[in-house]
Amino acid sequence: MTTGEDLELLVAGTLLRGKLFHPAGTGPHPLIILQGGLGGPAESSFGTAAAFTAQGLACLVYDHRGTGYSDGAPRQQFDPWQQCRDLRDVITLMTLRDDIDAGRIGLWGISIGGANSLFVAATDRRVKAVVAIIPPVSGWSARKLQPADTLAELEALIPVDRQAQARGEQPMTIRLHGTPGPGDPVMFSDHEGIEFVENMIHHLPSFKNEITISTLDRLFEMEVRAYAERIDQPLLMVLASEDTVAPVEEAREMFERIPGEKELVEYPGQHYEILSNHFPEIISRTAGWLATTLR
Repeated sequence: MTTGEDLELLVAGTLLRGKLFHPAGTGPHPLIILQGGLGGPAESSFGTAAAFTAQGLACLVYDHRGTGYSDGAPRQQFDPWQQCRDLRDVITLMTLRDDIDAGRIGLWGISIGGANSLFVAATDRRVKAVVAIIPPVSGWSARKLQPADTLAELEALIPVDRQAQARGEQPMTIRLHGTPGPGDPVMFSDHEGIEFVENMIHHLPSFKNEITISTLDRLFEMEVRAYAERIDQPLLMVLASEDTVAPVEEAREMFERIPGEKELVEYPGQHYEILSNHFPEIISRTAGWLATTLR
C-alpha cells in the first residue's frame, strides 16, 4: 500500500485527520480529494491512492468530523451539508501548501461522497474537475430505502432524539448495514451492500457499523440535484444501470441538466454490485480521466 503523509486539518475548531499521498517528482502537483460512501472511513480509500499518484496526482483522504480518526461529536453522525462546508475549508488549507497546485484541484467521490463532490463543485469555483460515482442526488428519495412502516417509526424517533440530545443524552443510533429485525431497522439491508461492507470495510479498525438517528434527518434534507445548472466544471459521472439505492433515473436527469463538459458511464448492476465487480476498472478509468482533465 502507498505510504501517505499523516495530516491534521483544523476546520472550524475540529481536527480532521487523514493522509496525503504524493506522486513522484517535484511539485506543485494537482490534488484530488477523495470522499467515500456513507460510513466508509478514510482508511478504506488508502489503497486507492496509488492509482492517482501513478498519474502524477496528489491524493487526499480524510475522515469526516465525528467519524473515524477525526475529532468531533456526536460520533457517527453524518451530515452531508456540514461535510461539504468542511470540504471547502479543507480545499482552502490545501491551497496554502507549496507542494499543491491550487489551480488544479479535483474532487472524486463514491455514493454520498459523490453527492458531496457535486455540491461543492457547484458552489466552489476552485474545483476544476469532478468525478461522481453512483451519487444519491435526492434526500427525499433516500426515504424510500425503508419500508413505509419502518420509515414512519424512524421519522417519529427523529424529534425524540433531538430532545434527548438537547438534554445532554447520547444520540440514538441504528445499524448502517445488516439484516433488519422487529424494532431493529438498518439503513442498508440489500445483499450486495452487506457483502461489499463485509469484504471491503468491516475489518477496518476505524469502521463502526452505526449511524445516529439524526443522520437520517440530515440525509433526507439534501437535494444536490437542485444545483445541477451551477456545475460548469468538467464532470465524469459513473452510474449503476439498475441502482435503487441511489436511484439511477434521478442521477441521469441531473446529468442532463448540467451545462458544462461532461461524460456519463454506466455499468450494469446495482449500487454496490458495480463496486464489487468493476472497482479496479472504475478507479483506473476515473484516475486517468482526472489526470487528463487537470493536465
